[in-house]
Amino acid sequence: MVNSILKRALPALSINPSDGIIEAFRIYAAELKKWTKVHNLTSVTDEEGIAVKHFLDSVIFTIPLRGSDCWILDVGSGAGFPGIPMKIVRPDLRLTLLEPKGKKAAFLRHIVHKLNLNDVEIIEGRLETFQPPRRLYDAAVVRALFTAHEFISKVSPLVEPGGLICLGKGRDYKKELADLSDVNVSHIKIPFTDIERVILTIVNKGSGMHL
Repeated sequence: MVNSILKRALPALSINPSDGIIEAFRIYAAELKKWTKVHNLTSVTDEEGIAVKHFLDSVIFTIPLRGSDCWILDVGSGAGFPGIPMKIVRPDLRLTLLEPKGKKAAFLRHIVHKLNLNDVEIIEGRLETFQPPRRLYDAAVVRALFTAHEFISKVSPLVEPGGLICLGKGRDYKKELADLSDVNVSHIKIPFTDIERVILTIVNKGSGMHL
């Protein structure tokens, strides 16, 4: 079912569902279900849910990105969302997956090796204690882990001035907008579903940016 959903939905997001992409997602889903039986990685274990709520809900984070060869920081990556699905459909991306929980970090190392993904590093740690990288990131992404104000404050010193900070939000996102300036709100419908996601995108103004 994962294959059929993605083959139908990805073209609606302007992504070519090549055999390689579909096979990577098939392996990803199988490994996610296998590991979840032992390590409880996710509460979403049915194939339709994995395809829609994990894979497609992660792929949409590629929409705000500009240009190619971006270096992305995925904060609180968990079982790889949104970073790994982004990498599967955009092989040119370079990724740092930041995850504090050991079992989830172990899965990330496993699935990156299993899928033979290049230019992906896994760091086991928290954003609050994360040391600045060898150079600043082009973008940082997160799915529903922080408030917008909190995430921007913590991650802006790690992102290039002019780089992007992207947050996935639910229907209650409007209450967070009062704390933000110059934010782009994207309403993105998951193809062939009734699910609409909101991505808040902020252009980083520099280290410790004023909100």
